[in-house]
Amino acid sequence: MDIQYFRTFKIILATGSYSAAATELNYTQSTITAQMKRLASVIGEPPFLFRGKTLRLSPAGKRLVPLADAILANYQQVTDLATPHQLSGSLRLSVPESLMLYGLNPVLQSFAAHNPLVNLTINNATCVQNRKLLLSDQADVALMLWPLFKPDPQLSVIDLGTQRCSLVAARNAPTTLSAILAQPQAHFVINEKQCGYRQAFEQYRHQQYPGTHMQTMEVWSLAAIKQTVSAGLGFSFLPDFVIQDELANGLLKRLTPNIPTKLHIQLLFRKNWHPAAVEQMVQTIKSQLPTAIPATDID
Repeated sequence: MDIQYFRTFKIILATGSYSAAATELNYTQSTITAQMKRLASVIGEPPFLFRGKTLRLSPAGKRLVPLADAILANYQQVTDLATPHQLSGSLRLSVPESLMLYGLNPVLQSFAAHNPLVNLTINNATCVQNRKLLLSDQADVALMLWPLFKPDPQLSVIDLGTQRCSLVAARNAPTTLSAILAQPQAHFVINEKQCGYRQAFEQYRHQQYPGTHMQTMEVWSLAAIKQTVSAGLGFSFLPDFVIQDELANGLLKRLTPNIPTKLHIQLLFRKNWHPAAVEQMVQTIKSQLPTAIPATDID
């Protein structure tokens, strides 16, 4: 059986539909359907069942999940045999923009220096998307800045520490959140809705300032967010490791109050997916990233 059938199975599981999986893989939907029919002939029943418009795993499909992970992991280990004394092959790392820009350089430098034959692909996506990519076998290792995950049957999760976030505005802005929200046109400048620190702030505002009016200006670049805020066009709520330089040179200032968050940098990889390159990347991240972005005490 073609190994791709198992990859397709995992991508359907992550995306939730045949059509979404076809888009991800650049296949026709008929190709996806044909692959799942072939898989059904092997395991004795369709791996997925439809309930209305909802796609769910069949009993055999549920049993297939860990087996598919193991098959894909073993396949990678077989391909690694070609160069037993030097790690080679490919490794896909998926990270959010904040960690990509402000903590990943020493990790990548160390990994590349020790593993020059590994073809490293880095994908920048939201934390939610990074987890989906991992589960669908479109990433091997992922990083997230997110509330701590509960134990997961498919994923290993390593907590690399909490991270403080701060309200910031231009240096001539009011000094409190309440004063800013009292302005006729208060603009919250932030990135996508799936961002963990955006969700933390919005939850806090709804609880502490119910009924207040606020416009959200979505800017999908941390550099652009900081430039927009420093120009006096709004305020933001960002991880401290992202705004250190701007606070130091006076382009931005912290506002009160301090908003508690439960965001942790977390390292994720599949439990049944341990080729040597993945293990090496995990160890490199564990040793390098906490130095680049130290954990912070949360007040």
